Amino acid sequence: MQPHLKRAFTLLALVIIVFIIVRSILVPDSFGQYGWYRGDSVEEARNHPVNYAGSISCGEENCHEIIYSVWVKDRHKTVNCETCHGPAEKHALNAREPLTPADDSREYCGKCHFKRLARPENFPQIDPETHSELRCSYCHSPHKPWF
Repeated sequence: MQPHLKRAFTLLALVIIVFIIVRSILVPDSFGQYGWYRGDSVEEARNHPVNYAGSISCGEENCHEIIYSVWVKDRHKTVNCETCHGPAEKHALNAREPLTPADDSREYCGKCHFKRLARPENFPQIDPETHSELRCSYCHSPHKPWF
């Protein structure tokens, strides 16, 4: 065999050996346990703290019952309270714990309502160039957006 081929095959064998060693060090033992991901990730995800209380917790404790009763009958009922107000578990457990103020900026509401070709035509969309430049909540109540 030619000397340059011996060097090439030796180098290739070394690269493969180094790859196998590095892979065995970096890839966790639980990889592939339940498919193409780490088996330990299931347990890690289960141990994350829950920060969300759900929209039902806003109306069931007689705290925000009026707003909840209006919201649950409106088009925004598919948008969870915590989408705008942030995680509410601490607030649901202790009413004195403040919620993050809702973001009622044009940019935030525009994530759903600025005109996009991919959205269905019956979905409420605005053209940000021609629609009012005021904050959305000046004219629209987010809990009942159709006035």
